[in-house]
Amino acid sequence: MLHGNISIFLLTSLLLVRPASCQTLTSGRISGIVKDVQGALVVAAEVSVENPATGEKLKALTDSAGNYSILQLRPAQYRINIRAAGFSPAVFQDVAISLSETTVLNATLQVAHSSALITVTEAPPALRTDNAELSSSIDSGMLQALPLPTRNFLQLLTLAPGVSAPLTNNNAIGRNSPNVSVNGSRVTQNGYAINGVDATDVSLHVFADVAVPAPETISQVNVRTSLSDASVAGAGGSVQVVTRSGTNSLHGAIYEYFRNEALNANDPNLNAVGLGRPEMRRNVYGATLGGPLRLNKAFFYASYQGAREANAATDQSLYKSVLIAQGLTSDRSAATLETQFGVPSIDPVSLQLLNFKLPNDQFLIPTPQTASGRVTGAARSSYHEEQFNTNLDYRVGPNDFVTGKLFYAHASLFSALAGSNFGTPSSLPGFGTSLDIDNRVLSIQEIHTFNSTAVNEVRVGYSFLRHDELPQESVDDGAIGMYRSTADQYPGLPLIVMGRDEGGSAIGTSDITYRGNTPFLSFTDVISLQRGRHQLRFGGELRHVEWRARAGIFSYGEIDFPTFTDFLTGNTSNGFAHLGTGLTQRDFRTADYHAFFQDDWKLSPKLALNLGLRYELDPPPYDTHGRIGGFDPGLYKPPMEIENGVPVGPPLAGITEAENALPQYSLVGVTRVGKRMVKSVDKNNFGPRIGLAWSPLASGRIAFRAGYGIFYSPPSFIYLGLQYFAPPFFVDTDTSGQPFNNPFGIAPPESSFPLIPPGSLVTGTALDRNARTPYVQQFNTNIQYEIARGTTFQIAYVGSRGVKLLRTVAVNQAPIASLNHPLRNAVTGQTITTNSVDNSVLRAPMQGVSTWFFALNETSAQSTYHALQTTVNRRYSHGFQFSAAYTFSKSIDNGSKSGGGANTDGSLDRGGGIDTANVWGNQLDPRANRGVSDFDRTHYFAFNYLWETSHPAFARSAGTRLLFGNWRFSGVFSAMTGLPVDVFDPGGGFLYGLFGGARPNWVSGTNMAMSNVPRGYYFNPSAFVSAVIQPGQPIPSAHDVTAIVDPQAEAATDIGNVGRNVLRGPPQWNLDFSVSKQFPVTESKSIEFSVDFFNLINHPNRDNPVSDISTSDFGKILNFSSSPRIVQLALQFKF
Repeated sequence: MLHGNISIFLLTSLLLVRPASCQTLTSGRISGIVKDVQGALVVAAEVSVENPATGEKLKALTDSAGNYSILQLRPAQYRINIRAAGFSPAVFQDVAISLSETTVLNATLQVAHSSALITVTEAPPALRTDNAELSSSIDSGMLQALPLPTRNFLQLLTLAPGVSAPLTNNNAIGRNSPNVSVNGSRVTQNGYAINGVDATDVSLHVFADVAVPAPETISQVNVRTSLSDASVAGAGGSVQVVTRSGTNSLHGAIYEYFRNEALNANDPNLNAVGLGRPEMRRNVYGATLGGPLRLNKAFFYASYQGAREANAATDQSLYKSVLIAQGLTSDRSAATLETQFGVPSIDPVSLQLLNFKLPNDQFLIPTPQTASGRVTGAARSSYHEEQFNTNLDYRVGPNDFVTGKLFYAHASLFSALAGSNFGTPSSLPGFGTSLDIDNRVLSIQEIHTFNSTAVNEVRVGYSFLRHDELPQESVDDGAIGMYRSTADQYPGLPLIVMGRDEGGSAIGTSDITYRGNTPFLSFTDVISLQRGRHQLRFGGELRHVEWRARAGIFSYGEIDFPTFTDFLTGNTSNGFAHLGTGLTQRDFRTADYHAFFQDDWKLSPKLALNLGLRYELDPPPYDTHGRIGGFDPGLYKPPMEIENGVPVGPPLAGITEAENALPQYSLVGVTRVGKRMVKSVDKNNFGPRIGLAWSPLASGRIAFRAGYGIFYSPPSFIYLGLQYFAPPFFVDTDTSGQPFNNPFGIAPPESSFPLIPPGSLVTGTALDRNARTPYVQQFNTNIQYEIARGTTFQIAYVGSRGVKLLRTVAVNQAPIASLNHPLRNAVTGQTITTNSVDNSVLRAPMQGVSTWFFALNETSAQSTYHALQTTVNRRYSHGFQFSAAYTFSKSIDNGSKSGGGANTDGSLDRGGGIDTANVWGNQLDPRANRGVSDFDRTHYFAFNYLWETSHPAFARSAGTRLLFGNWRFSGVFSAMTGLPVDVFDPGGGFLYGLFGGARPNWVSGTNMAMSNVPRGYYFNPSAFVSAVIQPGQPIPSAHDVTAIVDPQAEAATDIGNVGRNVLRGPPQWNLDFSVSKQFPVTESKSIEFSVDFFNLINHPNRDNPVSDISTSDFGKILNFSSSPRIVQLALQFKF
């Protein structure tokens, strides 16, 4: 009873401290109804559940309605024995209990003629008749059978209906975790737990760096995509993983997976320039061992996996069709360059860079291979990983079970082409990124069974993620004659764009260095009760979360040359240079308090009602030293003095700092606000859930289900990371027209912050102090039909609506002035009636605040999603199983954030986890940016299968059994519509002061993009034109005939009339296949050899076309989005 008292005390303590909530339980349940052959209910029947592998036994009695329920069963295969007086006992073998699901097993007992057991061979019904949740489970057998390019089980998420994701990148290096959108949610809204502990990267909320246990170590994965019950947090998909435990038998395995470029097909881009297959060598090896420490009482499980990879075929290694310059040769003398490019002289710094060679004796700026001035090649990236898994299970007594599970991994990745989660990458080798990631997940859990109808689960969880990302510094700017004030602290070369307006290449160091870690501690308690027809669960979770970060932003600087000729001559007057500096250290933290109640009510044997309520209190994080700055437009007051729109004198009213700022981080004259920066913590986050499941037929072969719920999605910590760009802790020094050897202004040292330089505009990204918690409404209705025993068909309508989602808005956009609507400058008193680029800063509503380089991170975005989803599933039977899922959907929003869509160069935007969406064009009209989501795919089809031939009937001799027996075939096929294409004009919107670009105009107002397409183009580039307005001409977007461009000014650009995401990229599909053969050694030992083929038929899938109207490649597809065929060999010894 001691353990029960401890459990009750922990639960009470949690609920008394603050309301709390938990993640999904690490177990499943079984329930059903027991009847006789006449359909009468059998009362007081004993239902015994036994796990043969561990000896675990639980019992329950049917109630007056014949119902029984057994709670908190670990995922496994169970034997169910049902006995009642006057009836023959019935036994069900190999009944699967799945993670976080209820297995419904109804039984019909025969009148006793003897005491012999009646073995029931039929499996439980495959329909879900207990709730309206859309989910699926993947067991260990399927995880190990299906071909996984990087042995990352998260890649199987792309097989679920409602998931929008790019094709898996088969040649990726490292873990290659996917970013997926689930039923219209953002890629940052998904949840991920290992053994009940949140393992999400709280700093980014993407899967890129999360812990990924080897498939051999996983017992089961549960994926929920719609209408999770109240025990589950998060507004996107929910991924729950339980690692394996030991049993009464000693089992283990030794394995190795092997790749070599000699087995692969070559990349088409490399073939085109006569280059052979790049290096691609991968060895993944490991071992597992599990068994008893004491029979039926104590068990252990341990595993190790190592990975070694050298890869020049990955996206971090291949540079494809990179534009250098037409006419550039290996003769890099000044005289030759001046003649070839027709320039009077070559800048000394440019000459040094053109002649600089890397350690492999290749030019830093390579010589083009084609007449068009392009270069293609490969550089070597590398990856090392070690991971360990240790699990201990101990049955303290008949009513208490204690589990401790630890996962640890360390990975080191070198990306030859830079850019991983952060930073703008160089497009050429020599400036890679070194990345170190540590993962730790610890779960300590105690389950106490009061009786068959009352169970309590207590869990303490800890997770830790460390991410360090540092640039490779192959060139020192001092060595080539360039001065930069931050060079001592950040030695290297600035990022140099050689031909921005031509789509040219870039060299130099990534613009962000980062070291960070995220400790996470949780306390969870959940009680499960069976009360008649009600299965009740309630409990809570207390979470302490930290993000400790040190980041340098723009510390190496960036220089943009509009053309390659400008680069040759060192002419920065048409471009710009900027150098950032600021306070680099932060220590963010917060505590979350969640609570839930769930009632699964069986109204009748055919009708179930699910009622739940979840409460989440997620206060925004704060910095322990108050190193958070911001700007509140509500506190803004015009500056007393101004020169050309720039304030002069003391700090501008509106700049804010946290109230807990230490003296050394406080600035006189700046308004102090709450330490969390928001005006108030959002305390009304109640999330009701309701579901209905009805199975009207006596056969139970059809079910109708429907439901609705509200799911909150607190932002990741990264929105505070954006405060790195906000005053008074960051300054970005912008210059233009300076000599190439000294292109930057003097950046203030870190010790001088907080700082607001006199005469500077307010820039950066600040959190809107009115921000609230984003949430998503989910709803679905579906019909399930069991076509045959174990094979189901489901058709569903699935919808969602996202509200108060984050997006970044340049709120100081300059309005258009006109005779009908003149503008008056609040400081100078000047009346403005015409418009130009130069006077946009004077037309801005907040003088002294940048019109484009300042933005508020608002919770003002919205989304809608509607889908028809169909699935056909066959459970494993007679050696065969499969699953097919088709989704026809449309997702619409006014901001999708990064990740899941396409970049303007056509490549896939894999996303850095910035949980907010940038806006192009009109910043103040939410409708102007409304369109299909960046990740929207109208059609998405996924199919997977497994076929095993253990002992074919015709194989009777030893020879035929050896030849035809013990084969396994499996595969994955995916096909999908292409991604949207968002046509972009980087020079658009300048009349509004929007110097980040907008969208262009349709030519003559007609959509001709997909007609009269020139050869070599995906769409007709002539259908679009920059929205240039000549002096004295009216501005169409103003809808005012008296709104004109200043007749004395130069031509300027309007916001174009092309909508967001108006085109669609090419479709994509892929086929992976695996075949393996098992060779029995003894009854309990075997050797298995397998071959995996990724992109089996070597089908090329194309990227999106270039959508940047300013480049010469506008409308062309330059690259491929998937890898060529890759072959992987594997050998395993199992015992």
